Amino acid sequence: MQKARAVRIAGFFGALCASAALVGVAAGGTGAYFTDSHDGNINASTGQIKVNITPGNGQLNFTDLLPGEYQSKRVTYTAQPKGGTEDIWLVFPNAEQAGDAFIQVPTPGATPLGRYGHFGVTSNAGASFVSNNLSLDPASGGSYNTSESCTIDGNGQGGSTQTAADPSDHTVKYCAPAHAILLQANMGAGDSGFADLSFGYTKILSSPAAQNLPLASVEQFKIVATQHGVRPDDPSNG
Repeated sequence: MQKARAVRIAGFFGALCASAALVGVAAGGTGAYFTDSHDGNINASTGQIKVNITPGNGQLNFTDLLPGEYQSKRVTYTAQPKGGTEDIWLVFPNAEQAGDAFIQVPTPGATPLGRYGHFGVTSNAGASFVSNNLSLDPASGGSYNTSESCTIDGNGQGGSTQTAADPSDHTVKYCAPAHAILLQANMGAGDSGFADLSFGYTKILSSPAAQNLPLASVEQFKIVATQHGVRPDDPSNG
């Protein structure tokens, strides 16, 4: 009996010593955990912002215009983004440059058209602008929405239908179109729309020298596609 008990006690102390030895080995090791790893790589490609328009050459010919009678021409566009969506803008690239007929502070000479010119735009997506005084307020320093100007919002919407009654009528507020007018937003690949641009000369154009003029460029424009929510005049655009 005592011998058996002595054997059990010896076995207990032997197991205890073995456990202590394992603890000692663990404490003296590197301390690293078990791990597993797999290689990976970050790959990237770029998307695309593109738009197709009709007419493809972008030429809108307003012919045989008579004072006070305006013509309308349609531009259609189809969005072709690759990744995300895009916005479509009507942009005047020569805004406030010498010779610009639409967006310039009035100066002596043929430009800007001022009270002698009419311009309007509507789109199927609800864009709307109209003006019969295509110039900026001379006292504005190139700014819009002065006390002598019509109201135009940040997307180029607004304007005024007021027209000069005669050449001496200077009550019509200055109403140059914005540099960029939003035509349609958030368009996916294959989505299409259109904008109707109207142009003409107001009824105060009565000079004999203005009759039978040949077809000539009046104002340049661009149809510009941007990433959704990005303006075409954003400084980050290339």
